[in-house]
Amino acid sequence: MIATSAANVVAAAIARARREVRSHFETRNADSPAKAVAYAAPDRLHQRQFDLLVGRGILCSTGDGRYWLDREAIRREEERRREAFKKVLLVVIIAMIIAVAIAAVTMARGGRS
Repeated sequence: MIATSAANVVAAAIARARREVRSHFETRNADSPAKAVAYAAPDRLHQRQFDLLVGRGILCSTGDGRYWLDREAIRREEERRREAFKKVLLVVIIAMIIAVAIAAVTMARGGRS
């Protein structure tokens, strides 16, 4: 139980840091190279999230220490996540159907004995 709580706290901190990094650029309307802004991470967690966004191409560098949000990359990332969620959901639904079918067959066989 404590491990689960700690994992939840860590996950929440990571999500908050990611939102705060993106918010830095969104609130400054840094959505093109001409509107790029600098970013100084307040801690290692924010720096890690910043680096991940750069690595995914969501934050793009102008080469002079300024960055901007690529709206198209954000759209692609959100679409990729939606597609992944749909696949996971489909697997879960199929697994549930199989489990119900197995339970029904097992009950039917048990009822004849």
